[in-house]
Amino acid sequence: MSIPQNFFKQTVVDGTHKLQYIDILRGLAILGVIAVHSEQQIENLYPLVHSVFNYGQLGVQLFFVASALTLCLSMSERNENSNFNFYIRRFFRIAPLYYIGIIFYFLWRVLLNYAKTGAASPPPEYNVLGIIENIFFIHGFDPRNFNFVVPGGWSIATEICFYAIFPFLFSVQSKLGYKNFLRFSILVITLSFATQFIAIYVVEPKLIAQGILKNKYVNDDFSFIYCTILNQISVFLIGILTYQKLQKQNTSNYKIFFAFILCCISCYLLNTSELKTGYNGFIYPILSSIAFSIIALRLSNIGFISGLPAKLLARIGQVSFSMYLLHFFILDIVKVAHRRSTFLFFSNPEIQLSLLFLTLTAITYGVARFSYAFLEKPAIDYGKRFIRR
Repeated sequence: MSIPQNFFKQTVVDGTHKLQYIDILRGLAILGVIAVHSEQQIENLYPLVHSVFNYGQLGVQLFFVASALTLCLSMSERNENSNFNFYIRRFFRIAPLYYIGIIFYFLWRVLLNYAKTGAASPPPEYNVLGIIENIFFIHGFDPRNFNFVVPGGWSIATEICFYAIFPFLFSVQSKLGYKNFLRFSILVITLSFATQFIAIYVVEPKLIAQGILKNKYVNDDFSFIYCTILNQISVFLIGILTYQKLQKQNTSNYKIFFAFILCCISCYLLNTSELKTGYNGFIYPILSSIAFSIIALRLSNIGFISGLPAKLLARIGQVSFSMYLLHFFILDIVKVAHRRSTFLFFSNPEIQLSLLFLTLTAITYGVARFSYAFLEKPAIDYGKRFIRR
């Protein structure tokens, strides 16, 4: 599948031509993630404000859609016959900074534990198995360790699982074309739903009755099953379908309105306490990802955007991986500083949330620029040299 050459001005990042709108999507995604984690620190918010900021957790799904789209564009551009280079490139893109995160958050939690208890030891949740699983990126298969060693690490595990099967999926979509790959995707999503249904209503109750599992891992809200590739594969498939639709250069305004409606519905399913089906966590990522796909296609139609907001979002998007790993640590510091100073002068929860969000975003971005320049980018460059050798 060939991609039109007259999309718009391109920048070169990670050795490939990367379109500006993908960086904008990533910028929006990390702002959403920061928004939800900021909202979790403030109480008594107006319900609508709470719902909108809480919807920021779907920023991870926007990352997934952008990742699938980017990998397809990269694979198409390079036209490599071997998958070896693909896996090496992905490893050096993710692993070095993530491994630093494993060490850093271990030391940070030891320090926090010392400040609280006087004991220079890690929290009891730490275990050798969890650290090993994170080193090999298989923690996404362990309900005890899937999201602890590195905060937010569940999404990295799920992303790595997608990397593992991506060459196969890319080959399949190349052979099938859009309509047949759409049918293939629907079949995979249906099998995903059926597997989760069996796991939730057949397997899980037996394991709980036998004492093997202590907690339920149903797919509603933020749970283990929700975070696995089994549930998120639908999002990645939508990202690949977005790539296939790039050749059609018209995304009308009514489709953008449809995307807005899908976002509203998925936001309601995420936040409602009245309509808990047990499968909301299966449905709203799909609805949101379809909306994100429409937005991505619309942005790809516009051309290079020279406005300041777009440029700022693109710059944020370029360092979004560093921002994702760093913002948990910076949040620990910023929230304490705000509670001891700024929040004493502003009692309105919405103002407190705005200040926390803006401060966290600004500081994280500044530190992430440093992290990208001195840690992330050198690792990527080393991966390129490794491939050339």
